[in-house]
Amino acid sequence: MKFLFDLLLIVFAGFWLFMAARGTTRELESGGKLKWLLAASALVGLLGFGGFFAQMISGAGMLKLPRSSEWPAGYATNVITTIDGKYVVPIVPAGRVQVYDSDWHFLCGWNVDALGGDFKIRVNSSGAVEVLTARGEHQYTFNQNGNLVSSTALSESYYSLPNMGQPKVVPTMFFLWPFSSPFISVVVGTIGILGLALFRKFARNQA
Repeated sequence: MKFLFDLLLIVFAGFWLFMAARGTTRELESGGKLKWLLAASALVGLLGFGGFFAQMISGAGMLKLPRSSEWPAGYATNVITTIDGKYVVPIVPAGRVQVYDSDWHFLCGWNVDALGGDFKIRVNSSGAVEVLTARGEHQYTFNQNGNLVSSTALSESYYSLPNMGQPKVVPTMFFLWPFSSPFISVVVGTIGILGLALFRKFARNQA
């Protein structure tokens, strides 16, 4: 069942992104006075919903960046600050944990098997990162390089676990924010689609 869902998600996301990219190309080829505004609106829509689908695919475990690659984090909650000043950041929508130094320079990151659901993190006394998942109620322990140390079932309900960290804004380039939050991606995508519809209507009235 999970394989079928993953396959349908990939097909739907791929088809939608293909159609959006095709629409952008057509607007540029149309030669109209507003072609650049139409193309820009289409690109904004593509960026927004592209970010939404990318988070879904990553969260489901179908897209895994290498440990040396950074996923846009944006605004994150439950960020843990270690004793030596590092930041351990959970990126729940993308199913990923990333480690930064005290100046927010990216060090490494890895995907976690949260089954596309919520998870929390904490750092134990030895500095290992514990990932606690809502789906399956599992505890994964990693070292700060992203290597899995142990995997066990939670000894208590996930929903009774407190949040250990603080909210933080991770330095992220503005055009990558749609990849950091489903809410932001949907808002950006909707703005693009509405702008495209508005400019198309205006172009027809000017014809």
